Amino acid sequence: MKKPIIELKDVWKIYRMGETDVEALKGISISINEDEFASIQGPSGSGKSTLMHLVGCLDLPTKGHVFLDGHDISKLTESQLATIRGKRIGFVFQAFNLIPTLTAMENVMLPMIFNNVSRWKREKTATELLMEMGLKERMNHKPNQLSGGEQQRVAIARALANDPEVILADEPTGNLDSTTGKHIMDLIRHLSKEHKKTIIMVTHDPYIASFAKKKVVIVDGKVGHDHEYLKKILWKSNHEDKKGNPKGGKK
Repeated sequence: MKKPIIELKDVWKIYRMGETDVEALKGISISINEDEFASIQGPSGSGKSTLMHLVGCLDLPTKGHVFLDGHDISKLTESQLATIRGKRIGFVFQAFNLIPTLTAMENVMLPMIFNNVSRWKREKTATELLMEMGLKERMNHKPNQLSGGEQQRVAIARALANDPEVILADEPTGNLDSTTGKHIMDLIRHLSKEHKKTIIMVTHDPYIASFAKKKVVIVDGKVGHDHEYLKKILWKSNHEDKKGNPKGGKK
């Protein structure tokens, strides 16, 4: 029986905005098993990005506990959190976040430098990962010489560089067309099945979320249900344009 690798127990995140407390998360309790592919789905402002930051050791909860592989990370120092991020968690972002002055090979090697991996090992690992991503002929190209899909594949290879247990993907297809986005999602699903990685993906897109085996819906800072999320999306489509402005009203 697989054990939970990520657990949140009664987690609250409260931000102080002037004289007002803003409750981004309100008593969230979820569990994600090792090797599981999970999506965190919800509309803008639902709290899903805040939840991702907590799971990724980028922030700490105001109340409650966050466990990684059974260890409570809620009380760790920033240096301890940074060590966990560097060794146990890989990140894939919507905007790719590649270093523009570095080649694909150098971008993938970068996380290994921070973990004091030898140059020979860095080059070997980066080469193998980029070949697996189908980028054998693009290793020495810089990001501005690559398509969006190629850049995201480099970013995925970089996320795998230190062989982390958990991959966090934040809107990984948000800057891609639908065809390229599907190819990226097939690749992420491959990582879950073949590399036995725990994948936690944030998305607002129900189609992208459908690739995940486990689905967590966040609505107004709480764990919700699919029908609540779809109701929110329907309301927004009827009342707001693509930029979030009221339909028929002033911008």
